[in-house]
Amino acid sequence: MTLRQTGRPYVRPEPTKEDLEYAPLAALDVSKVPDWSKPEGKEELVNDLRRAIEEVGFFYVVGHGIKDLDVRRQLALGDAFFKQPLEKKLEHPCDFATGRYFGYRYPKETYGDTGIRSGIQMWNTPKDTPVLADEYLETDLLKPHREEIKSFQEQVHARILSPVLKLFALLLELPETYFSEPHAFDKASEDHLRYMNYSPHTPEEYAQINGQMVKVSVLTILFPQAVSGLQVQTAPGEYKWVKYIPDHVVVNTAEVLTYLTGGYIKSTVHRVIRPPKDQANIDRLGLLYFSRVANDFDVAIAPSPLLQRLGIYDPAKVDPNPPKGLEWGRERVKHTHLKQVIEVNTPVEAFKFRDGQYTVNLEYASPAPDTILKPSSAIAV
Repeated sequence: MTLRQTGRPYVRPEPTKEDLEYAPLAALDVSKVPDWSKPEGKEELVNDLRRAIEEVGFFYVVGHGIKDLDVRRQLALGDAFFKQPLEKKLEHPCDFATGRYFGYRYPKETYGDTGIRSGIQMWNTPKDTPVLADEYLETDLLKPHREEIKSFQEQVHARILSPVLKLFALLLELPETYFSEPHAFDKASEDHLRYMNYSPHTPEEYAQINGQMVKVSVLTILFPQAVSGLQVQTAPGEYKWVKYIPDHVVVNTAEVLTYLTGGYIKSTVHRVIRPPKDQANIDRLGLLYFSRVANDFDVAIAPSPLLQRLGIYDPAKVDPNPPKGLEWGRERVKHTHLKQVIEVNTPVEAFKFRDGQYTVNLEYASPAPDTILKPSSAIAV
């Protein structure tokens, strides 16, 4: 029976009732800018964003207008996908040998020398747009819902991703569309909508695997997840829980944005741990959207007046042949996902490509919090 026949959206588990220590995430209300062709509300939002990235690097986005029913429909599709027999899910495995992250990721890796296998399954759907027609993956389960999935992807772009990318450009005193235009929905990129399922480990297993990670994207968008488990590392180096709040979408500034800003915008270290006791035996079903750097976009420090004042961007030292987004993304996927063993409690191996021409450790120091910013100068009246 298909989801179309049942017509049932996903029913979330009850949120935890435990008293947890939550991270102080700021909320970015994108409805403050009702019309992006006008300046009203932009400067306030840019300042909100500045505070958000200085504090943690994760933040909520609210006022986006995406209906929770649409979110739960996508969760229902993901839930149905993961309940299929393994042979059906493996019809379209991720092709890590070529750096492609579209398709099904099977939990094949083990953590260090623990012998503990990853409990994470993923299904990654590329943008459904003509320029990426060759990347589309057809499955018996999801094929009847192709238009629904595409519509949801378009909503994420228009209502969350595009506004946030515009705000980052304004924060950096760049033209408003510096990031959003080359990363528009109809442009070629490795963006994907992800259904993700975490099967719980025992408390002893979680203690061994630690679970630290940073994301390889420009931005990572996580829709409300009722089963707790995500923790972020705050400025003092402490891990705190990310709270489930209805209609609050969690956004993470990911690795590529860190690189494009020379470390000014940090990719926040985070981890997934065993859920609280009252949710400990429940699978965590996730719905995420990953914004990858556009295929033809230069992966180089942005020519930002702010970054130039900070000494991060130097026009005299511009890379004449920077990697493009597609090369960067696929090499990064191969670097991470061809491994059968996930490093635990050891420094993560540096990302190197082009025969070592590029070595990326991404261990940046943030500028002082009292750095003078001038967001209003980038907002056209």
